[in-house]
Amino acid sequence: MAKVIVADGKLIYRKLMKIFEIPVTEILWAYLQQEDVSAKMCCGSFHSEIGRVIILERDGKKESFQFESMQEARELLEQLKKANPDMKIGYTKENKERFGI
Repeated sequence: MAKVIVADGKLIYRKLMKIFEIPVTEILWAYLQQEDVSAKMCCGSFHSEIGRVIILERDGKKESFQFESMQEARELLEQLKKANPDMKIGYTKENKERFGI
């Protein structure tokens, strides 16, 4: 699961053994994605939500950060919104057309 923070105007995250930093001003678009997970166990069933934050950078690169809950994903999106108010937020028809998805 994602270990991501927003600090000093940067989105900082770790992949494998390397730490990456993206200036939040380089992020054009960020949105949430939700996946429902159901599992059956010997004594019943289990339901959970996995949250993802997807970002699109100015150079066209996309990154996805997966969290154990939608709440964690929403918190990251709020931090990004505060750090870069000009960034487009949300998976809307307008944003999909603007960014060619």
